[in-house]
Amino acid sequence: MIVKKESLKKHFSKASRTYDDNASVQLYMGKKLLEYIAEDKFRHVLEIGCGSGIFTSEIIKRYSPDTVSLNDISEEMLNTCRDRFSAYKNISYHPGDIEKITLKGSYDLVASNACLQWLSNLKGALNGFIEALDSNGVLAFTSFGNENVREISSLTNNGLKYLSYSEIDEVIKSLNEPYSLHEEIIQFHYKDALDMLKTLKKTGVTGFSKKIWTRGMLNRFIEEYESRYSDEKGVYLTWHLYYAVIRKKD
Repeated sequence: MIVKKESLKKHFSKASRTYDDNASVQLYMGKKLLEYIAEDKFRHVLEIGCGSGIFTSEIIKRYSPDTVSLNDISEEMLNTCRDRFSAYKNISYHPGDIEKITLKGSYDLVASNACLQWLSNLKGALNGFIEALDSNGVLAFTSFGNENVREISSLTNNGLKYLSYSEIDEVIKSLNEPYSLHEEIIQFHYKDALDMLKTLKKTGVTGFSKKIWTRGMLNRFIEEYESRYSDEKGVYLTWHLYYAVIRKKD
């Protein structure tokens, strides 16, 4: 996926204080990713794209690592983490675009949740993460697939371009390390279409249309969405999720 990193940074920075209360999908993904990891202890952890720290909290709760290194492109997101983890003395913070940062240190877990879809060179980044692992270390990440938020794309004729299962599988296979890759397509419900759009915005997710919507365009979208994609629970939106766990060989 080709994205403008400065725009990405701006959107996520604006969402730094609203992310937690609206990131039900991302929290679901992070918890499920940890279920695919067999190990019950990691000493040194690096998280890529930590956001507000909701996945970090799950890692700390599950593994009680000796040290945690957190990276995010948004300084505001890292400030949210600094507030959240103020009682922890073993956490270091590393702001910046992970594709431009030289990783220092050695880790037995490198993890990332709902982030790597933004990278311009996924294979190159994954190679770098593996190099930062100790022998038998684990690289675990989630990402989104090409059926993601398909209802919105169908109405706007626009949307973010994600990798298909075969494409991401090919990238991971080329790393020549043992791995597992799981796929899930699931629907999440929202009160109405406007609530859905606000939830996405509050987690920094934008880019479904290159046009600035007028009120009339917004109202037409809401009316059409609710007529097509509603059931007794409200409106629904499809999420296409990948869970990858890669183990570095001796």
